[in-house]
Amino acid sequence: METKNQKWLVFAVLCLAYMPASYAQYQLSVFAPDLMADYGLTTSQFSSVFTSPMLVAIFLSFAGGIISDRFGAKKVTSIAFVLTCIGLIGRIFAGSYLPFFLCMALTGFSQMFVNTNASKITGSWFEPKKVGMLMGVFALCGQIPGAFATATTAVLFPNMKAAYGAAAVFGVLVFALWLLFVKDRPGTSGEQEVKEEISEKQASVRECLGVVLRNKGIWCISVCIMMILGCNVTLSTFLPIALQKMHGLDLAVCGTIASMITLGNCVGSITGPIIFQKVGRVKRFVPGIAALSFVSVLICWRFDSVLLLYAFCLLTGTLLGAAMPIFFSAPILLEGIGIRYAGSAAGVIATLQLLGAVLIPTYILTPIAGENYGLLFSLAALCMLVMFVFGLLIPEFTTSKETI
Repeated sequence: METKNQKWLVFAVLCLAYMPASYAQYQLSVFAPDLMADYGLTTSQFSSVFTSPMLVAIFLSFAGGIISDRFGAKKVTSIAFVLTCIGLIGRIFAGSYLPFFLCMALTGFSQMFVNTNASKITGSWFEPKKVGMLMGVFALCGQIPGAFATATTAVLFPNMKAAYGAAAVFGVLVFALWLLFVKDRPGTSGEQEVKEEISEKQASVRECLGVVLRNKGIWCISVCIMMILGCNVTLSTFLPIALQKMHGLDLAVCGTIASMITLGNCVGSITGPIIFQKVGRVKRFVPGIAALSFVSVLICWRFDSVLLLYAFCLLTGTLLGAAMPIFFSAPILLEGIGIRYAGSAAGVIATLQLLGAVLIPTYILTPIAGENYGLLFSLAALCMLVMFVFGLLIPEFTTSKETI
């Protein structure tokens, strides 16, 4: 197969590989009452089961990135997929909390390694000017499985076991496609790929740690993406109840209004890279998006008009999602990182990204604001001011630079 065609197949499988774990995770929300009744779960136990795939990513993303740079993205992700398939199949037969928790945790391995290596693999196959847009499509693919599982699981499957079986089949099929079609980079011969693999192994753990942890750009981008996730999760989680209490709207309407944040994230994943191409400079793009997001977060929940709430929540979600593909592309575009250390860099970014999603809403903002939702969303908006400051400190890069 010619490289120009093969690269699109590789990218398509990469996007598919991002989906099985998320699809399996969001099946749980549909069957939550049945799951809690059958396994005797408390609310806290159900929450721990649902978030267990994220725990894997929080604690292992950085190490996973280093391992990927050391031994090759495809090889380590293939091993991770084996663990994920074991988890997907195992949860069909799990009969109590602990086995089910462990199986769900295993499902998070493939998603973690795919996310960590996405920019590394994409940057190896495509020219830099296309990477931003492709990372936008990749980010969009991360949103689709959850929405699809939530909307269709109860309709398509008569019970939990049938749904879990379908997720397992999906995971195994995607794993087979991964083994068949994905390569770390284009190669014209087996001998060449062996040489490239040997070259990649020369990046020691100490070398990866030193290069990535000393890179100012990686830390600035990690803080920015941490702030985005903290703000985004706060809005998505608390908007329904906040709009009900502040404006007296029906809870179902409040839920659909809040869903505009997620829909906007999808829109931003596509439009953000296009705007970045026009702006051309990260020091203009990121602070600009941060400033607009700050204003939008401050006002998106204040209106009594349902129509205005829909419009401004969609706008807010779009702004919050616009910079994400650029941040995902950063590991291969930043000076001193490139494809060689992209896995380690993406591991740092992914770790802080997930910490922002978990720590900022749960352990920082809500303890301060309590049930004062106006204060809560104002504090979430302040996250965008932090992003503005760190956006100014990011070393300049564009999608026109060469990767190494």
